[in-house]
Amino acid sequence: MANIEGEKEEAPWKNLSNDILALILKRLNTKADLCRFRSICKSWRYFATPIQPHLHFPLTLPPLHPNSRPFSLSPTLLYILSPNFTLHNHNNVWLTKVSETGQNKWALLNPLTKHKLYFCSSGYFGKMIDLLGFRNLEVGRCYRLQLISYHGEENTFDFEDFSSSISLRKVVVKIGEKISVLGLYGYGEIALWNSGDEEWKIIETGKKNKKDYFDDVICYDGKFYAVDRAGRLVMIDSTALEIVEVVSTAEECNGQYTYLVECNFRLYLVNKIVNPRPSNYYDEKEEEWVVDKSCVGKPLGFKVFVLNERKNSWEKVRSLENKVLFVSRDATFSVCAEDLGWSKGNCIYFEGLTGYDDEADMSFGLNAGVYTLEDETITTFGSLVDHWTAIFWPPSSWFVHDEEYPEYEMQD
Repeated sequence: MANIEGEKEEAPWKNLSNDILALILKRLNTKADLCRFRSICKSWRYFATPIQPHLHFPLTLPPLHPNSRPFSLSPTLLYILSPNFTLHNHNNVWLTKVSETGQNKWALLNPLTKHKLYFCSSGYFGKMIDLLGFRNLEVGRCYRLQLISYHGEENTFDFEDFSSSISLRKVVVKIGEKISVLGLYGYGEIALWNSGDEEWKIIETGKKNKKDYFDDVICYDGKFYAVDRAGRLVMIDSTALEIVEVVSTAEECNGQYTYLVECNFRLYLVNKIVNPRPSNYYDEKEEEWVVDKSCVGKPLGFKVFVLNERKNSWEKVRSLENKVLFVSRDATFSVCAEDLGWSKGNCIYFEGLTGYDDEADMSFGLNAGVYTLEDETITTFGSLVDHWTAIFWPPSSWFVHDEEYPEYEMQD
């Protein structure tokens, strides 16, 4: 392996024993992880040949509703890509999401949504992308659901077209001796599936006429958590199928949407405050008052809290320092500003500029924006391309060539 100066150096991991390699290999759950394992050196590649049969994904999950179809669940990996052996700056860093779409076929997705990235004639990656040919840093992962048709094929049918009673809005996964999948569905109810189960288990979150509805779920520190709009945090026991209250409420949590994010090995709560009512203005031309409903739900600001695990309480955060948070209904994750080539962070990328997390974007997310905690301002993307959007649109010149692409093979 060559270092920055081009000199040869002996990789210290080359001589690891087969017992240790077997332990590492056993903990890999995706083909992407296996590809990275095999790329370390020739001895590791030889050890992992043939492809290991223990890989868990894609998982086949039972339908949430008896009249629906089963699901296929696959991880999507969030990467920061840059050319090999270069220092990070905003001109050579690209944040993208990679999802497996078939046998050795992967698609590049918008980091804030489930949408594939498509390019005009000025952007082509070729028939094959070797992600291992770039300097890559995995900064998070979420999970992609697809329907399985009656013919056994996966279908990219949009889950939001389903009735809310059978739609899974978000899933998080815990991998241990068994695989557990926690799903948020409907208006904020919780379902749980453990490997070996024939059906989902519905977690009771209150009485029939007074149920608790949750905004977001996360797997943090090996446990499942859910949070509601008031900041009430609960832990879901995947064995007893019960919820245990951790925090009753967050005193200043009074926004419309809440998100859970892991950052620096701590659990954060992001509360999005939105405009609750329409505005009225007088139309002088028509000589009448007009009710403008388009502003309802538009974000006004954010509040951030961190979990104090000793006191079981949320503590308000005034600054994120060098961290950048990304929140959407599809995924939440955090990144160091330095990894994006920035001198400072302290901001939140968010989806849902219109007030609805509806993924109604085209390229890098026209329904998205950035909130900076330092001056408490919101920057909207629109058609603007600047340092806020350059990290994921358009791709840097070192990555793009000349034609259009739909999806690509990932070289092993």
